[in-house]
Amino acid sequence: MQQVIERVLPRIVPTPEEEAELREVEKALIARVDEAARLHDRRLYSRLLGSASRGTWLRYEKDLDVFIFFPEEYTKQEMESIVTQVASQVLVDTQKRYAEHPYIRGRFMGYEVELVPCYALRELSGIRSAVDRTPFHNDYVTSRIGGLENEVRLLKQFLKGISCYGAEAKVEGFSGYLCELLVLKFGSFERVLHSAATWKPGVVLGMGEVDERRERRRFSSPLIFIDPVDENRNVAGALSLQKFSEFVYASKCFLSSPRVSFFFPPPRRVSRGEVEEALGSRGTALLSVRFPTPEVVEDILYPQLRKTHRLLRRQLEVAGFRVLGGGVHSGRRCHIFFELLEAALPGAHLHLGPPVNSSHEERFLSRHASALSKPFILNGRWAVFVRRRHTRAEELLREFLTGDLRSKGVPKHVAEAMQRGLEVVQGEECLDEEALLSIAEYLTPLFPWEREQG
Repeated sequence: MQQVIERVLPRIVPTPEEEAELREVEKALIARVDEAARLHDRRLYSRLLGSASRGTWLRYEKDLDVFIFFPEEYTKQEMESIVTQVASQVLVDTQKRYAEHPYIRGRFMGYEVELVPCYALRELSGIRSAVDRTPFHNDYVTSRIGGLENEVRLLKQFLKGISCYGAEAKVEGFSGYLCELLVLKFGSFERVLHSAATWKPGVVLGMGEVDERRERRRFSSPLIFIDPVDENRNVAGALSLQKFSEFVYASKCFLSSPRVSFFFPPPRRVSRGEVEEALGSRGTALLSVRFPTPEVVEDILYPQLRKTHRLLRRQLEVAGFRVLGGGVHSGRRCHIFFELLEAALPGAHLHLGPPVNSSHEERFLSRHASALSKPFILNGRWAVFVRRRHTRAEELLREFLTGDLRSKGVPKHVAEAMQRGLEVVQGEECLDEEALLSIAEYLTPLFPWEREQG
């Protein structure tokens, strides 16, 4: 393992020159932000927070998180207005993003910068939004992480390599702060993996003693890690069962056979022909809904795509189509795809009614008097053959995705994008070049570290 780590560290640990450059950029950026902010209020000030501040940033990352601190009497609207004006004076290529309240993303001297407003709190009890915790997180980690920075970097890169890094909605994985806490808890990257290799869903961790039963009643994620600065928060709340399970298995595999490919897997390359062959060998049907990608951040987009996937899946299943699975993808266009056992169904299906001589018997008989068959008795229940409204899955989705989509349960941004242009396609037509990799990952899953063999 040590040989692998020695090969990985030079790729993720900044050189002294890179560290010095970042500190010079930080100094210039904070000075510019403070100068612009204090034109509005002399009490405003800024700090660099996050991994760049704590010394756990990865060598190839050029991301700076700068927080502007406001007195508590400011409204969120006032904070947004000032941060927007400050960003226009300091950053280039700015974009407004939204979390619990807006923040600005832009560039400064070649670095990606997020400019975030928060309240200047002495105690966490006055918290008004999640970002108000960040300074407390920063102080907690900074005071304890000395000497373990590279262990955090190894864990972060390992999680990136196995596609489990990031608490954002698209990934549903491990946040940088959670990585730091895990290293602080166990003392090294290797010890984190040894512990993870034993985890089962429902594991409860904390920096001190924790009441596991109590915490499982309060939180429901597969990993529960009690925030040391706020005992009412689960740091791992965004972690999905999928990513939890992938990390557990990857930890076992790495400990058994350490390889650099766990940290830096080669990109997966797929051809249309390979995907067509995989689809053909399964004997199933592929169905895809495509539409322009809404102009919203991924933390808003991906939950809406997944909700739409569940909604459309229910429509298919209620109509009698058997759905094996599917997925979502976003690029220039969004793709919501399904794998079905069959894309077409017979025109008739058996509809079971109430038991003979039940209170609902008369209504059932009168309701189905003109069905494809007369009502008959089958194992003590009334039954009848009725005509399906939809025999083709493609037609069902096309019909459903017309009219007022919001009233049908389609989320706002997805509904608006579908109104601008919508396609429902089947079979090989689903294999759009930009969605090809996502469809291949669904049809023929391959762990990232296995790509060197596949």
